Amino acid sequence: PPPPPPPPPPPPPPPPPPRQPPPPAAEPVSGLSATSTAASSLAASVASAAPPTAAPQPPLAEGEVAAAAVASESSPASPYELRCGEGAGSSQCYLPLDAASFSVRGREYFADGKKAPSARGASELLAVELFRAKSPVEAVGSRRSAPSHTLQQRTASPLASVFVVSLVIPAGSGGVLQLVLYFGVLAAAASGPAHQLLRAFTAPDTSDAWRNGRFKIIPGVEAGPWIVRKAVGNKSTPAILGKQLKQTFSSSPGVFEVAVDCNSSPAAGRIVSMVKSQARHLAVDLAFLIEPQSASELAERVLGCVRISHVSLANGLIPAYCGTEGEDE
Repeated sequence: PPPPPPPPPPPPPPPPPPRQPPPPAAEPVSGLSATSTAASSLAASVASAAPPTAAPQPPLAEGEVAAAAVASESSPASPYELRCGEGAGSSQCYLPLDAASFSVRGREYFADGKKAPSARGASELLAVELFRAKSPVEAVGSRRSAPSHTLQQRTASPLASVFVVSLVIPAGSGGVLQLVLYFGVLAAAASGPAHQLLRAFTAPDTSDAWRNGRFKIIPGVEAGPWIVRKAVGNKSTPAILGKQLKQTFSSSPGVFEVAVDCNSSPAAGRIVSMVKSQARHLAVDLAFLIEPQSASELAERVLGCVRISHVSLANGLIPAYCGTEGEDE
């Protein structure tokens, strides 16, 4: 028999599926650029929500830098300090004054009798205290919590020493009111006849009699009732305090103090009583000087000055002194 026919060939394999085009390759991104991109997006969103920043300020001058540094320091304030006012109408405060607003003995005073506006004051008024006390606080500027120990922190001007004037005023309740003025004596003023007088005045071997014959006040009432202005004067009636009032002098390292008993003269007591009764209506100007009494000591110069502006002396507004042993008293 014939051989069987060969088997049919296997069917051809199905054609492969059509190839899909590959997706477009992404740009290579490093880790750093990815982080930067995210940060930029975040910054842009924050910037769009935040208010615009202020324009950069020009750098401070050298003196302004020093003043700013001083202002940033914390200066502990005594609880008895009056605030420093900001304008002529301020109340329950003190104001520094320009020494040139007071007329003093000129360079040829003993020849021509002429006065002239004072040169710049030899000190800077840096603190004022006002408090009630049962009796006068002695050496008030030398107590541990006194502002005299922090005056240099309150000014950019170097200080040579501290000069304190303490005015002791009788209070209606039988105690006293004490107004304490703290002047930082400027190192830049440490020359000339007025400085030589100050050195002599504060020297430990100077007699109280010499000091009593030299320490001068020029008072004035800038604002207030006519009768008070008439009694006090308008910076035209200087007075040597030691001729009428009892004064005491004390010192500690770097601090010299004059305490004036404003009720130790009947005439002065009447004026003080009038001023007290009208105090909240008054702006009282005071300048303190050491009087030159020979031609070689001229020209006269204001040591320190202040305006006490509309200060009510009501008990509720004036703190009571409560010094503790070893601290204030």
